[in-house]
Order: sequence, then structure tokens, then C-alpha cells
Amino acid sequence: MSKNSKSRARKGQKKKGLQWWAIPVALLTFIIILSLTYLAFQSAHQTPLTLWKLDNESRLAFEQREPVSGVSSVIETADNYTVEKVVYKSFGDNVYGLLRIPKNVTNPPVVIVLPGARVTKEADAPTAKALASWGYASLTLDERGNNGETPGSSAMDLNSGYQAFTVNGNPVQYAQVFDVLQGYEYLKTRSDLNGSNVAVLGESMGGRFAIVSAALEPGMKGVFVVSSGPYGLEKTGNPAADEYVSSVEPATYLSMLPQRKLVMFHFTDDPVIPVAQGKALYEAAGEPKAWYEYNGTVHGVYSDIYAEDLRAELKAVLG
Repeated sequence: MSKNSKSRARKGQKKKGLQWWAIPVALLTFIIILSLTYLAFQSAHQTPLTLWKLDNESRLAFEQREPVSGVSSVIETADNYTVEKVVYKSFGDNVYGLLRIPKNVTNPPVVIVLPGARVTKEADAPTAKALASWGYASLTLDERGNNGETPGSSAMDLNSGYQAFTVNGNPVQYAQVFDVLQGYEYLKTRSDLNGSNVAVLGESMGGRFAIVSAALEPGMKGVFVVSSGPYGLEKTGNPAADEYVSSVEPATYLSMLPQRKLVMFHFTDDPVIPVAQGKALYEAAGEPKAWYEYNGTVHGVYSDIYAEDLRAELKAVLG
């Protein structure tokens, strides 16, 4: 055989060898690329947290909470209190709040304040100022969709919440509850506050979230509700829709509240949530509880009319 023939034969053998081992290598490469593509797709299409679940009674639960490493900065100093702007993470978003701390109390108890719909943390200052004057610190949150700094659609939009629920997303109503629980965790990181002595106060829409969050957090000492009540949605016969409705209704969580006291304040001519609705929610709750009813049209804001009763109940719950 000539040298050229031998050379061509070796090249042919080399080429055949290359084809033989290239097939499994190419297959392995394809599998790796496919796996990486799938993981990238999953990462791109997953929400920041999908940790919620519902139990057999359609009650919300969170499998775990995010580590809280909030930041704060002093934005106001008065004779009797300081105000800090607080930011922490919840469901992958920044949640903004105002922390008002009285100067004349060491390690004060704290009240988490949830304003009504479309009421910002700044606009709800009268409640926070009253609490500070009584010796309580307060963390007032910007609820999602209330024209404040915390992002998200309005918690009043139950349709968008249900659409998220149907695709295993994160309904804004669930995120709002988680915001409160994360705020509670943040308070426990503050050595200047009594993080083991915390209650939640909700006004109007905020009252619904206050009940749910207090039910889910055994460390809460009590829940105070101003001008609030159930959503009052009728069951539809659609299992998914009915499950979602039950999961956001505060009445679903009342059995989880004791031994945390429920205190409700309502006005007889409330133009937004009729007093009868608030009373029905109260009557469905177990002890301990207290109901205060006043004449007037006040809805979802601080009022001197109920101030002394609120102060007395806070003292009984938080000291």
C-alpha cells in the first residue's frame, strides 16, 4: 500500500472515530442545554415567593418567612417622639412604613397600624401621634395599592386577586397579610422596642388584614379594629372561587384568634361599612372580645370620640 493510501486510511479511521464519540457528547451537551433552559424558564416565571398554602378550612398559612433585614432612617424629631422611615422586604417587594417612637418610654410596646383603603402612612399620622402620646410606638404601613410607596395593585380589587389565585400566583390580599407578618418580624430585631409586646390596629380595609394577620401570628397580643367588617361576598358554587373568597374573609380566621383579644369600634351611621356588618363579625368571634359603638358618621379614621376607650383597651392588652 502506498504512503498516500495509508494516510487516507488513517484519516478515514480518525473520521469514523470522531463520529462515534461525538454522538454521546452532543447528546450530553443537548441535555445540559435543555436543563439550563428549563431552569432559566422556571426562574423567569416564578413569583418572588410562593410560600402560601390553604388548609382544609381555606385558611391562609405561610410555610416560612423571609429573613428580615430592614433599614431605617430618622426623618422627624419632635419633643415627644421621633419618626423613622422603615423599608423591608416582603414577597420580593419593598414595604414602606413609618415608625414613631415615644421619647419618654424605654422599650415601648408597639402597635402595627394598617390604614384604610387609599390612606397613606403619612395621612394616618393622627393615629400614630395619639399612640405615641400614650407611650406606644407604632409602625404604620403603606398598604399595597393605597397610593403610597409600597407597590402592588389595590387590595380592594378582589378580581385580580382571584386571577392570581387561579394560576398559583400571589394575590395582593395574601401579600398584604405577609407584609404585616414581616413587619412584626422586623420589630423583633429592634433592641429599642419591646418586640415581644406587639398588637395590630386596622382601620376599615386595614381592619380585615389586622384580624387575619393576628390570627396567623400567635405572638400578637391583640387586634384592634376601627370601622371594619366582612367583605360580605356570596358563595358562587365555583369551588375555586369559593375557596379564594373564604381565604380572604376575616370571619374565616376568628376561631384562630383566642387568646388574643379582639376589640372593635364602630359608628352607628358609618357611610361605608354599616354598623350591622361590623357587629355581625364581632358576634361571630369568641372571647376575649369587646365592642364599642358610638353615634356619628366617622369611618376608618382616628377620632377623639373613641380615644379613651382605645387607650384603656391598649393598656389592658399591652400594659
